[in-house]
Order: sequence, then C-alpha cells, then structure tokens
Amino acid sequence: MRTLGAELGSSRRRWSLLAAPVWALGLLPLLLFLAAAFYFPVLYTIVESLQGKAGVGPTLANYTSFVASRAGLDTLALTLFLSIAATILAVGFCLPLGLALRRRFRGKQAILFLTMLPIIIPTLVGALGLLILYDRTGWLNFFLVHVLHVVHEPLLIDYTIPGLVLFYVWMFFPYGALVILSGLSAIDPALEEAGRVMGAPPLVVFRRILLPLLRPSLLAGAILIFVQCFGAFSVPLIAGGNYQPIAVRIYTVATVFLDWNRASAMAVVMGIIQCVLVIAYQRANRAGGSTTL
Repeated sequence: MRTLGAELGSSRRRWSLLAAPVWALGLLPLLLFLAAAFYFPVLYTIVESLQGKAGVGPTLANYTSFVASRAGLDTLALTLFLSIAATILAVGFCLPLGLALRRRFRGKQAILFLTMLPIIIPTLVGALGLLILYDRTGWLNFFLVHVLHVVHEPLLIDYTIPGLVLFYVWMFFPYGALVILSGLSAIDPALEEAGRVMGAPPLVVFRRILLPLLRPSLLAGAILIFVQCFGAFSVPLIAGGNYQPIAVRIYTVATVFLDWNRASAMAVVMGIIQCVLVIAYQRANRAGGSTTL
C-alpha cells in the first residue's frame, strides 16, 4: 500500500511539473495578442506623448501645454460636466425603471428589449438617428409645434450642451440599467416583506432596506455610465457642433492639426482620469465589504 501511494504521489508530481509548461504554452497566444492589440499601442502612445517637436524628448511639454492652457481646461471641464450630468440623469432614470421591471406584467420583455436597444444599435447609427429626431425640422419639434401646439418655435436640441447630455443619457443608460437590474434581482424580497410586516411605509422600506443593499450596484452602474460618457466620440462628433469633449478634441488635434504628440498626451490624461475613477471605485467597494461587480 505504501509503495502504491508513493507511486501515485510521484505520478501526480510529474503531471504537475508537465502541466505548468502546457498552461504556459496555452497562455502564450493570449499574451501575444494582448501585447500586440493593447499593451504596445498604450506604450507607444505614452512614448509619443513624451516627444517634443522635431523629435526632442523626453519632455512633459505636451502635458503642460494641454493642462495649463485655457483651451485644455475648458475641454476637461466640458467633458466632466457632460459626463457627470448624464450619469446623474441616467442613474435617476435607471433606478425607477429597474424597480418597475422587478414585477411581472404583460409586455415586460418588450420593455427590456427597448431598454437594451441603444447597446444593440451601433453608436454612429444611434447618433445619426437622434440628430434627425431632435432636429429643428425633426419629428419631436414637428409633434410639439404642429400637433400639440405646446411651443411656437422649434426647440434647439442639436449642437447644444443640453442636447449632448440628452444624447449621452439615451446612448449609455442601458449599461447602468443592466447592473442595477442585476443588483435588484439579487436582493431577497423577504427582506422588504419583513419591513412591511413590521409596519414600515413603502418609502421607509425603500430608504432603509432596499437602497442600502442596492448602493453598490448603483455606484457600479454610475461608474460604467460615466466612463462611457467620458470617452464618448461618435455622439459629440456628430451632434456636438462647436462643443468638443476630450475624445473629439484628441481626434481633431491628431487628424486636422497633425500634432500626434500633443494628441497622445491628451489621450494619456484621459486614460489616467478614467483609471483613477475605476481604482477609486474598487477601493470604496472593498472598504464597504461588498462583492457586487
């Protein structure tokens, strides 16, 4: 018996020694793909951002010219404002929508499909559709002016900051809705029922029971929406007009002014802001002891 156990133990050790190279060989194509498709472009962008004019470098001149300039600060301020405003409105829309979709009713699947429609439709197509819908001669203004007679002049939505916020909300709220719906489905209805049995009003049950349990999902959904809004390109490119968030500004600097070094520095700043936000969320999530997302 001892001999048989020793042989089994040695065979396991041999297989474990052989399995390590096999796993390494299996992961090698994935690592090469990540290096070629992600790590190398990121590293190349960082290197380009440190190059000055006429190949002089390394230098931080591209960063200082962006961060210290009025145009750069205005671009960051506009991007942050659009992202924060759209995130607040989108989360405020996703929460009651998620609460309504917790119940069973006729047409629920159709509403879920319509909720996910902005994710299914390509961003460029959705942006063009919204541009046509909210144009001065679009369907919305035609309905308000000529059918309901609510307003006498068409509303100015396209190429405005409120219009961009509206476009952002429609395009990116499904990301938060998915997370919030997932969080709501994980909450045991018995907890809310216990609160109602003890005589708590519905508002108290929502504020003292449901909302604390849903807070990690709300935060995760808000982060997803904010990151999508912060990096939005197609929507502001088509419907932004003179208002250029940082993604559109990077494209303009790189392709119109052909200043790839400065555009790379702007892209690095954009990536740092997004990474800092995600890291802050992860730390807050761990500090709260939650495992949601």
